[in-house]
Amino acid sequence: MADVSLCAELPSRWESPQNRSPAGISKRGSREVDMDNITRAQSLVQSAGLDAWMVHDFRGNNPVLARLLPAPENESLPMATRRVALVIPADGSPQLVCHAIEAGGFAQTGIEVIPYGSRDELEGALRRGLGTSRNVAVEYSPRGELPTVSWVDAGTIELLQGMGVEPVSSADLLQGVLATWDESALAGHRRSCEATAAAMEDALDFVRAQLASGSVTNEYEIQSRISDKLTGFETDHPAIVGVNGHAADPHFSPSSTTPENMNPGDWLLIDLWARVPGDTNVYADITWVACAGEPTVKQQTVFDIVRRARDLVIEQMQRTWQAGEPIAGWQLDRLARDHITEAGYGDAFVHRTGHSLSPGPAIHGMGVNLDDLESRDTRVLLPNTGFTIEPGIYLADDFGVRLEVDVYVDPNKGPQVTTPIQDEIVRLA
Repeated sequence: MADVSLCAELPSRWESPQNRSPAGISKRGSREVDMDNITRAQSLVQSAGLDAWMVHDFRGNNPVLARLLPAPENESLPMATRRVALVIPADGSPQLVCHAIEAGGFAQTGIEVIPYGSRDELEGALRRGLGTSRNVAVEYSPRGELPTVSWVDAGTIELLQGMGVEPVSSADLLQGVLATWDESALAGHRRSCEATAAAMEDALDFVRAQLASGSVTNEYEIQSRISDKLTGFETDHPAIVGVNGHAADPHFSPSSTTPENMNPGDWLLIDLWARVPGDTNVYADITWVACAGEPTVKQQTVFDIVRRARDLVIEQMQRTWQAGEPIAGWQLDRLARDHITEAGYGDAFVHRTGHSLSPGPAIHGMGVNLDDLESRDTRVLLPNTGFTIEPGIYLADDFGVRLEVDVYVDPNKGPQVTTPIQDEIVRLA
């Protein structure tokens, strides 16, 4: 099984290869189907020197199929209860292997359908679809290194190998096709940035006013206020609101029955996110910290370390852009991690430095993560993609600091921070 990095085979890292191919339209009767993703995917397959990309799905277990496969305008994809494989060759027309009982529905996509019935016929259909292809990208990662792109089961990998196919990871192809933003996604992201910034400011002002009046508020009340403020926007989960030791739990969820009160002198972390509704839009995701009084020396020291780690990443990605040099997600994570480790808090930085922001169903997108901890993401930053930068230090039962901003890689200006940058601890009292 090949361990192949497609990064080395792609065009210039700061070039946006997926934008070089025009959109294509396929007509089926009176229905028009947008083939743009397929066209761009084929261009990347060619650039990577691969024979084909095969997207294998069973009962929706591979989210890539629904994102790549075009549906007729204003319609959804057909029901898929059996194994489906979309084959995008470097040259020639794409083909779709599916069970005979679902062939009629898939025919409406405008892609040639190769039907099968029995398991023996399945292998024959796959052979026909793949033709002479040998180096084929699939949604897998060698040794499970990138779980964010690993959806094809081991048995299917074995089946392909038995057919003489050498599977390689589709990680770079995914980023080039499905993690990129168009103008509409960027505009929606900017709207979401404004909404999340307003929600953060409102939450902090609310806590400040409650403290000033001598009233009591708590984590759950703050969280609920944020949800109300973000009405009309889409969130997949309520905001993270942690007081004192709860701020040291990166994914803390306040209790509705026993929330921690916010008192004078307390520490507060808020992580909130939202997007314009719809899977074609991109989330804004921010984290700020505050103190209801004068921060302790330790709190200020930890804040300064995390702030510098964040800024080092911003400076490095902008520097490499100006120099025209590629940079991978793991390298940016390592930069922030080494800084925090050298300051004596490496064990308290328990997650990656940032995650992809892309169109699709989830806040954690399909593009490169800034990660050399949970995985080593060797994918490089590409124009028209986005991600978060969010280093953190978490001191159990004491407090935590995470400073999160969003970044969009503008194809002309380079990496641009799209959300407010926190440079000082917010004073609430």
